[in-house]
Amino acid sequence: ALILALVLLLTVTGCAGNDTPDTSASSSTPETSGTQSTAPSSSSTEPTDNTAGTADTESAAILRKIWDAVDEKDRFAAYGGTVEHSVENAPGDLDMTNTEELTAKYMIPEDQLPNLQQGASLVHMMNSNIFTGCAFKLAQGADGKTVAKAIRDHLQKVNWICGQPDRLMIALVQDHLLMAFGKQMLMQGIQGKLTEVYPDAQMLYNEAVT
Repeated sequence: ALILALVLLLTVTGCAGNDTPDTSASSSTPETSGTQSTAPSSSSTEPTDNTAGTADTESAAILRKIWDAVDEKDRFAAYGGTVEHSVENAPGDLDMTNTEELTAKYMIPEDQLPNLQQGASLVHMMNSNIFTGCAFKLAQGADGKTVAKAIRDHLQKVNWICGQPDRLMIALVQDHLLMAFGKQMLMQGIQGKLTEVYPDAQMLYNEAVT
């Protein structure tokens, strides 16, 4: 009985900590992945404070402007940027050479990475499926609508673990793609601030995650 209780406890604990979409080979794995990949363990998805992160890019500035417009009472505990060098409760810069993090955590198809030259993120502290937002600067010559469709199609094929986000949104903001997925209430709030702060933003996708 003690062994069974321990097994159940470990199972529940592992599920609660694993908020990374399943990219392992299965019938519901995105067909665009091409190869089997292993999702990061729960211990690697927690931000660390060993080295302060940065928020110096244009991408981070775009996310910061939207986040600053959110009423303080409506904000949630979040971190931004790379997992190893994150920024607390604010957007942070992404390492665009970290292919594993960009594809496994932010669901960017690997073949689209050359079209993105800079990036920043803001992620819910408890579970990235509750809210993940990114801004990516398009590389010179990249077609924003084509890149957005590839990301949208990939996201809609993900087999989510321990909580599926309700909605996804992709918009063109200046020379950046803004991508976000998460729970409907948070998504509505962020979308409202996006159109308030950037009235010229072009909404490309705003739909339920299926």
